[in-house]
Amino acid sequence: MKKNIYLFLFGVILFSSNTLFAQAKKYPLFEHFTQASCGPCAAQNPFFQAVYVANKSNVHHIAYHTSWPGFDPMYNFNMSESDAMVDYYGVSGVPDMIVNGAEFGSPAGVTQDVVNNLLSESSPIRVLVTETVAGSTVNVHIEVQTLGTIPAGTYKIKAAAIERIIEYASAPGTNGELDFPNVFRESLTGTDGDAITPAAVGSSVSFDYSYELVADYVAENMYAIAWVQNVSSKDILNSGASGDPQVEVVNMTAATFAQGTIGAANAFEGNIINIGDANANIEITLAASQPADWSSDFVYNGTTYTTTASASINALSELPIDLNVNVGATSGIGEYTITVEFPDNPEFMPQVLSYYVISGVTDLIVNNEVSFGDGTPYGTYNWESLYADALNAAGVSTYAATSHFTMKKGFSSNSLDDIENIYYNVGWTFPGLVDDEIKIEQLMEFLDNGGNLFISGQDIGWEVNEYAAFYPQAVDFYENYLHATFVNDAASGATTLTAVVDETWYGDIAESEISKPYGTTYYYPEQIEANGADAFDIFTYNAGTKVGGVRSETADYKTVYLGIGIEMIADNNIRNAIMEATYLYFKGNIDGIAYDNIVKGLLGSAQPNPAVNATTITLSNLDKNYVIYVTDITGKIILEDNITAGTDSYNLNTSDLSSGMYFYYLTDGQQRTQTEKLNVVK
Repeated sequence: MKKNIYLFLFGVILFSSNTLFAQAKKYPLFEHFTQASCGPCAAQNPFFQAVYVANKSNVHHIAYHTSWPGFDPMYNFNMSESDAMVDYYGVSGVPDMIVNGAEFGSPAGVTQDVVNNLLSESSPIRVLVTETVAGSTVNVHIEVQTLGTIPAGTYKIKAAAIERIIEYASAPGTNGELDFPNVFRESLTGTDGDAITPAAVGSSVSFDYSYELVADYVAENMYAIAWVQNVSSKDILNSGASGDPQVEVVNMTAATFAQGTIGAANAFEGNIINIGDANANIEITLAASQPADWSSDFVYNGTTYTTTASASINALSELPIDLNVNVGATSGIGEYTITVEFPDNPEFMPQVLSYYVISGVTDLIVNNEVSFGDGTPYGTYNWESLYADALNAAGVSTYAATSHFTMKKGFSSNSLDDIENIYYNVGWTFPGLVDDEIKIEQLMEFLDNGGNLFISGQDIGWEVNEYAAFYPQAVDFYENYLHATFVNDAASGATTLTAVVDETWYGDIAESEISKPYGTTYYYPEQIEANGADAFDIFTYNAGTKVGGVRSETADYKTVYLGIGIEMIADNNIRNAIMEATYLYFKGNIDGIAYDNIVKGLLGSAQPNPAVNATTITLSNLDKNYVIYVTDITGKIILEDNITAGTDSYNLNTSDLSSGMYFYYLTDGQQRTQTEKLNVVK
């Protein structure tokens, strides 16, 4: 029950002398949909719970129990509000994880890397929650403090009563789970929330609610969570819970990923803020993963440290903590983690700040660090070394590796401008391409701006096809950037990967058996096909007609897509040869250069142009057969015709074409000429 709302000014200690980027610690909110009779929930939830326990004072978690697939007493307690949350997020299956209001997917995909990246975010508001108990009534006070500029939008305040742990002597459902953390009991605001107008900077707005400790609740396990959510986007601005630590470690730098310059320093700023009324002792540690000729240190309260510091922070005060990185000549990505621990309060988990610097890197291995479906279930494999070995074998020295979460930060901060080629290590992970519009948009922009992409995994196409109705952007990327068509989830009888013999770039690579690193049961070599004139089949299974690899080449970019992960290529030498050929294909500096020089002068202009009923296209030096394609302005193929070797012109009948712009080019199935324009007028 809401009692009142009011505004007031809060202490100036929340602001430094320069508050252009005044921020609070942002607590990631994991909204977890699960069920006591859901088999996959029992398999996946423990992986999330292990990460949660290691970060429980740094993150917030709510578990909503659903009505399906079987019996669950925690759903039955509050059916209407649980159903309302399912409807709000459009949840169609369990388990499912929503992070800060956005769909994430499997709870097993929440790793420490995911949490660290989330913890590097900050918020312009702070949500403080306090509770008092009067008999069986719990009174909840929520204060929303405004520290910085809040993004435009309409917001709601939402709050819920949570039971920290519910334990059963015998499983209440059919999946065997006994312990259920952070169970949603009831909403304090109603699931729609209450309208909130954030206060001006330096002020706050407060809300009061209450709920009753009914017989089903274990009073000592009850606590309240509150969060502020954007009505239209569902983005969560910040959350707070009763019992949150009084010391916050907050990033104060807008971009946590930076482009470095040899011989120059990069600086990142953070704050340690004590919002409590007692002094606090802290231990600070810097962990740096960086090339040997790079250096780094941090400065706290005016003193410089290279590794560790024992310090303190007074009550109601804040002190800066700054990271300095000096970039050397060796290319690489430096990864830096500042960890702050609380020796007097061991129940509080360490708080971290994560920063990244990149310099001299042209080729980037990107690991899809979400749940791995290796059949164990949901264990993880790390195939990064296979990519690194292959690039080393190709003589590439300017490569580095990172996670797809970190890659997204790099793109967002415009720090990946020097990257020419990305090797996306999907392996057998979920989600691969679906369920991440930001990642797909960034990859599209990367390709449109001249980048190249290699991607491999045995269920990439299946996943895109399976969830096509929900993720049209992933379909667009798969069909129009990878230039592939999904045919079958598992190519029947596929045991070897064989290069198409007359393929310009891969034809000389020997055949390799396909291994089964995920076990014989989990073997799904995807059958795919090249999609459109820009795409070419490069590998088949068992030297047959079932395609297992496609490359594409447009005026802007090149892509290579394998229907298996490179970890499934049994022969190390063949795997390295494929990766080397891909690198050279991207660089365009083997036989393809000579080939490009040959095709450059094959196709001439059309006369007349504009054309009315017919035009003649000049051709030169056709030493083999080609195919001519004519497309309209949307890319739709209007005409496809064979042209034999030695032909010096081609007569194109345009009488049936409508007025407008058209395009034409030649291809031999491996490479294509430049595209020429043709105007038709009627």
